[in-house]
Amino acid sequence: MIRAVPLVLLLAIPAGPAHCAGEPPATTPHAYIIMPFENTAEDRSLDWLSSGLAHTLGEYLLGFGQKVMDDEERSVLLEGSGIPAGAPLALASALELGRRTLARPGGMRIDRLILGRFNVDNGEITLAARAIDIRQEKARPWLSRSGRLKDLLEVHRDLALALARDENLQVSAGRSELLRKQSEDAPLLAFDTYCRAMAESDSKKRLQLLRRAMQQFPGYPKAAYQAGSLLAREERWEEAAAVLAQATSDPFPYESDFHLLSALVALKRKDPQAAMAGARRALAIADTARGHLLLGKALQAAGDTAGAQAEMDKAQSADPAGADTDDLRRALDEGKNSRRGP
Repeated sequence: MIRAVPLVLLLAIPAGPAHCAGEPPATTPHAYIIMPFENTAEDRSLDWLSSGLAHTLGEYLLGFGQKVMDDEERSVLLEGSGIPAGAPLALASALELGRRTLARPGGMRIDRLILGRFNVDNGEITLAARAIDIRQEKARPWLSRSGRLKDLLEVHRDLALALARDENLQVSAGRSELLRKQSEDAPLLAFDTYCRAMAESDSKKRLQLLRRAMQQFPGYPKAAYQAGSLLAREERWEEAAAVLAQATSDPFPYESDFHLLSALVALKRKDPQAAMAGARRALAIADTARGHLLLGKALQAAGDTAGAQAEMDKAQSADPAGADTDDLRRALDEGKNSRRGP
């Protein structure tokens, strides 16, 4: 579903939804584990939808300000529980899996589990999902939405919004509009390729699939972000800048992280003005320590020591224990000392 562990490059490059900033929730966010959707149709050629629908639902929930367990951790959890990947779960098995997540000594503390299923018949698709409160051991009723297979993304969006209402999650009008636009823009073929890419553990193959998705849907925002993240991890800065520049809009739910990544890439390409612009766009979406640090690094690179110091202070206020804040402070101190001379 979502990404490998990110590499630290000045700041951690966000690689997927579990590390992405969504809208600030009104209450403490839930933490979800989303099981691959069960294919209840006879057509097995659509099995790729199982992980793709789970991945996209995870992106929706991240965009709604929630937390989502990534694929790697989920696979480890399922393997330890003796549950085959992709196997459908009965309610009793889902509750037992939930108990195991609560009993683990480490990892994400999950309080919600989502089961999903889909069926395709004569070009019509029906999607269904239900949320299970792990702590209360209570299951919500199944929610379902139907439509033409060619309108899969719109059907899935409507299911996600119904789930959000059922879970009392807040979705702003602006976020709903972005969801509407992006679900209507992306063609099914490109979505298929994007889902296959995000299920691919080999980074080279994943990048190839992401590039193919961008050929099928020029400027595909999420594919551009994910491809840019992979290229940045490999320190291929010029290629990362080129692919990020192709995005036709901010990618839901990675809007803030997209601009943070763009700022980091610009810094590595020694373009502080572009880095400042990216960091400021990110901060306009979400006020984060990472955003202030990147802006501080860009200001420092442009020679604005006072501005960099101010951003460092903001970053330290947001994240007092942040190691990157100390790195920037040392760099600023070295800059002051070098101007004083021997």
